[in-house]
Amino acid sequence: MNVSKFANRMTRTAALLGLACTLGTAAAPAHALDIKLPQETSQLKASTLAGHQSASAWCVMCHSVDYINSQPPMPAAFWSAEVTKMVRVYGAPIPEDQIRLISEYLGAAYGNDPK
Repeated sequence: MNVSKFANRMTRTAALLGLACTLGTAAAPAHALDIKLPQETSQLKASTLAGHQSASAWCVMCHSVDYINSQPPMPAAFWSAEVTKMVRVYGAPIPEDQIRLISEYLGAAYGNDPK
């Protein structure tokens, strides 16, 4: 057998194997995953600021309270930028009028600005 015939045979074999693999995976039924997340036990730092209620409602839609609680103390400007980023970059569905309230709460409760 010459090299050309061998190469053609290998190409056809590889194509048939690829087709068989594709058909084999296409025929497999898809199953939905049932994922049970643990109950949220963390709480945001208590505050009488209106943003506390807003953060409790909106921030936990995308991530746990632990995510906020584990952040190092940062200036209020950082928290404002973070909330804005969550909305503009990651698409968090926080209403426009709540962004400032949440930012102020996070800055006061988790910030390191001089008091």
